[in-house]
Amino acid sequence: MDTFPKCSVCQQQFTLKGPVPYLLPCLHAVCETCVTSVAGGVISCSTCQRKVNLTDTRLPTDVVRQKEISHLTVKHHPTVLVCTNEDDRNQAVCWCQECEEFLCEYCQNMHSRLKLTRKHVLQNFSDMEPTVSNIPAFCSIHKHHPLYLFDKSCKKLICTKCRFDDHTNHEVVELDVVADTVIKQLVHHKNELSNVQSRQQSHIQSIRQGTESTNRTHNSLKETIGHTFQSLRSQLDQREKELLIDLKSQTKETKATLYAQLTTCEEDWKTCTGLLDYIAKVLLYSSKSDIVDLERYVGDIPRTYMYLETPAPQTHVVPTAVFNTNSLSKLISNISVFGAILPREVDEESVKEKDTQTDDDLMEDLERKHKMDLTELKTKIASNEKHIESLKSLPDKLNAEIKCWKSRIKEKKTTENRASKTMDVLLGVARECGIQLLKSEVVDRSMVVKCIHLKYDKDRVNLDSVHINTEGDLVNRESDTRPAGEGRLKRYHGTCSTAPHPRAGCPQYWEVLNRVSLDKPLKGGDLILEVGVCREEQRDVSHHIGRQSSSCCMQVAHCPTHDGICRQTWKEGKYVLCLPDTLPNTAGASHTLHCGVVYDDIRKKIVFTDVKENKVMSTLDNVDSSQPLWPMFGVYNPHLLTVSMTLVVGSDICMTEEKKAMIVKALS
Repeated sequence: MDTFPKCSVCQQQFTLKGPVPYLLPCLHAVCETCVTSVAGGVISCSTCQRKVNLTDTRLPTDVVRQKEISHLTVKHHPTVLVCTNEDDRNQAVCWCQECEEFLCEYCQNMHSRLKLTRKHVLQNFSDMEPTVSNIPAFCSIHKHHPLYLFDKSCKKLICTKCRFDDHTNHEVVELDVVADTVIKQLVHHKNELSNVQSRQQSHIQSIRQGTESTNRTHNSLKETIGHTFQSLRSQLDQREKELLIDLKSQTKETKATLYAQLTTCEEDWKTCTGLLDYIAKVLLYSSKSDIVDLERYVGDIPRTYMYLETPAPQTHVVPTAVFNTNSLSKLISNISVFGAILPREVDEESVKEKDTQTDDDLMEDLERKHKMDLTELKTKIASNEKHIESLKSLPDKLNAEIKCWKSRIKEKKTTENRASKTMDVLLGVARECGIQLLKSEVVDRSMVVKCIHLKYDKDRVNLDSVHINTEGDLVNRESDTRPAGEGRLKRYHGTCSTAPHPRAGCPQYWEVLNRVSLDKPLKGGDLILEVGVCREEQRDVSHHIGRQSSSCCMQVAHCPTHDGICRQTWKEGKYVLCLPDTLPNTAGASHTLHCGVVYDDIRKKIVFTDVKENKVMSTLDNVDSSQPLWPMFGVYNPHLLTVSMTLVVGSDICMTEEKKAMIVKALS
């Protein structure tokens, strides 16, 4: 019985002979008992919490679920079905679709013998599958006339006589036409909801990864705290316990937030599943007349999934907290406040210990103090012979004090080295996740670059022009094989990434390595390659994105102005910059072009760099990042040249100090 649909108010399962199901505007079902017994004329769907005023809304019978219940009863509980042809209470064994009746064995034999019904198709319960009935419904006014017309003015099905009696001047179309229109709407909504559900699944996975990252950070910091306090265990046991409790509390808050987001996404996913399930049942069980009756609810489906279109949650692969060892040199006097668990936004420089006095200055002060004390002692010895013995002991005390200070200085250096190693470990973890500090002395989101993990979208490659070879490179040759699949690019000579640029709140970086070999000289603006970004709806408007609005790209092409091969920059369909002498325009010429792309959604900038020359080619300001931007990769003109494009991403990027300085200069 778990497979039978339930009332969304009382949660009772529908049965074949139980209360009739009615269809709510949210496409959930409510039983006849709940409809007739509702108080105040307002019924609330417990599945989606949507309220319906029954005084303003007439609920239609849910014919789809009625047929589903009938089919499930045949499949799981056939023994409760009796013959509806004769009132003899015999066990039914088959179903006549034309007569819409259950038949016992005797009536089945009679049905097959009668001339009027011998051609009817009888379905045995063991072989019965869901089918859509093509038998037309008959007019309630003109009993023997089928309803095969739809009056758009009256929004109802009519027969031929109705057409000439009361609907003469109305706009009327055939049932098949309007049913096909509604079916197309349902299929479109089904596809849209499937996409929303896929994105929600991706959001859920991102949140779970965030939870795992939080756990890893927790474990890493726990180990760091343990190492730091091991050397000071006798004095710092109590403080260590307090810090671990603080860390646990902050971790609990982070996980609670992620769990709340996960719960929301899972609820949205369930809503999509419910809608998709009902649409599938409509397409499985409903006749065209049933589908037309559902037209008013089909229009509400977009509003249902529009509110599900939430932006992808921000995820962070950097550690979510750092262990603060500020003022470590003053630990003896400040033991009660040493250490703290700080949020990830904290300036990393503040985590390091800062002391203005150097070790040499301290030693000079001690020596100066020692000399002054010795002078004072000599003066006192000369003036007071009685205290000579006691005064002679003071140098020994001062030497002991100097020894004590040296020991403290050594301890301070040891602690600083340990803190430096801890920071190196944390930065090493960040680099493994693709995070690089642009300035070592500044740790904030604006001075962190993320080497993102882009991938070519193999399912969208325009196989008529290009393909991805066994090494994973994009090459300007059409594919020998054409695997099936919808959604491939038709016009653009290349592909896009599998996902748009994330809204990371910090600069993002990736590179492409292009190997070019000319078979013939180029002319007339012939394209070699293109790298850039554009909005989702612009990915397949043309064979390149250079002249599209809301796009930014760098092209390598023949330039009529310089009569050579240049690197050209375009922004929002307008020509910005041209750098000549990229490679010789002669047959047999070959060259390697290594380009970097920086995208900063906070500063609204895109930077194109020459990795080989360590210089900025072009910087585009005021980039419209109000909508997600998709990285695009294009290669062209196989009859003139050969080009292969390799993506260099994530940990494969060699982030040198010269490259960091170049990025900082371009973004400043």
